[in-house]
Amino acid sequence: MGPAKGQLDFVQDVEDGWAIFVPAGTWHNITNVGDEPMRLYAVYAPVHHAGGKVQATAADAERDEESGDDVPPAWSVQPAQPPSDKHA
Repeated sequence: MGPAKGQLDFVQDVEDGWAIFVPAGTWHNITNVGDEPMRLYAVYAPVHHAGGKVQATAADAERDEESGDDVPPAWSVQPAQPPSDKHA
């Protein structure tokens, strides 16, 4: 985690049962260095993805977002003006 893509200064080894909290707008990368598959749950608000959407890779997520195949559900409350993407 860190303030910029090339400055991920915070590094922490974690194990089964841990939770990782990433503050909004913080650059981050999660890497599985173990021998067993990792299960990652991303929980944030407001809802940003279509219900039940599962994307195995970051490339899948980007493709779905660009194609318009991954939009928040109609019942969700979205900000009047989306926050600027600090990652651009």
